[in-house]
Amino acid sequence: MRTATPRDELWAAVDEFDAEGAELALKRLFHGIPLSGAVATVVLPFLQDVGDRWEEGTLSVAHEHFVSELLRRHLVASSSADQPAGDTAEAAPVVVLACPAGERHDMVLLCVGLMLGERGVRVRFLGADTPVAAIATAARGAGADAVVLSGTRPTVFSAHASALCRLSEDLPVYIAGKGADPRIAEEVCATALTDEPVRAVATLVGDLAALSGSW
Repeated sequence: MRTATPRDELWAAVDEFDAEGAELALKRLFHGIPLSGAVATVVLPFLQDVGDRWEEGTLSVAHEHFVSELLRRHLVASSSADQPAGDTAEAAPVVVLACPAGERHDMVLLCVGLMLGERGVRVRFLGADTPVAAIATAARGAGADAVVLSGTRPTVFSAHASALCRLSEDLPVYIAGKGADPRIAEEVCATALTDEPVRAVATLVGDLAALSGSW
């Protein structure tokens, strides 16, 4: 008989809406793993499971909301990255992260934001369903060095092509997620990132270092 794994225990807890059991299983899954590794080996495979179960009709709306918020809280709480302070903070680049209006899936973008923070970037996370005008206002107010937008469908970006092109006149705009590809990126005057978050973060950090120098 196969021994239950922490992942099995996590799904058993989710099925029963057992928050305490799910938190314990997540702690076991995250134990001893740096944030980038946890995203690659725990978070993304688990989110794939959530998507598969949703498509199969074996995951209810209540379960999907329960597990998403549970994972969100755990990601934020388990992030050991300190925001830069003092002179380091003044030198560190600022990146605004958001999902454009119409896009409500921001979990992977949150992972990107936490990993950028781990690398010393100052992150301004706006989250899901944010109008492009509000993103532009936040970028100006924060003195951002770049904006990263995430979407699961190409239309999330193309619907705001004119506004995104105007934004790109002021600072670099990146698009990411399943809806991002080079064709859409060209249409909205942006740069497409890979939908693999760890590699996307490496690309962003390299570009930011080239733009602003090391920090």
